[in-house]
Amino acid sequence: MAGPEEAPREESVVEELSEQECLDLLADHAVGRIVFVDHGQPMALPVNYVVDGRTVAFRTDPGTKFDAATLGRVAFEVDDVASDAREAWSVLVKGIGRDITEAIDEWSERVRSQRLEPWAAGERHHWIALADRSFSGRRIRRGPG
Repeated sequence: MAGPEEAPREESVVEELSEQECLDLLADHAVGRIVFVDHGQPMALPVNYVVDGRTVAFRTDPGTKFDAATLGRVAFEVDDVASDAREAWSVLVKGIGRDITEAIDEWSERVRSQRLEPWAAGERHHWIALADRSFSGRRIRRGPG
């Protein structure tokens, strides 16, 4: 018994993004997810962020996110999905969270000078910047055909 003919399926192309492509994509967005470990369990929370050169920074208040991210190994992720087109990209930044709220070095002061208005209610006085960072990213596109 013959079934209906299936249309040829388009192959997807997965490409690795360069560090510069990752930085460009990060600079074009305002919301990402900070990923950390809380009581032995992974946690990902949305944050508004800024990019300054190779630095990603966000503001927060004292609490779980601040405690876990300060001097902790963290990841920061931003992505975009076009479901209809079946295309997407994702950027992952891994590093150490540094509290730069009161730091007086040139790097910290430059990062804090960036305009960053958190969308969530509250003051969000503390600045966390990712240091010792590495960047990776992938893009999925429809292939030829």
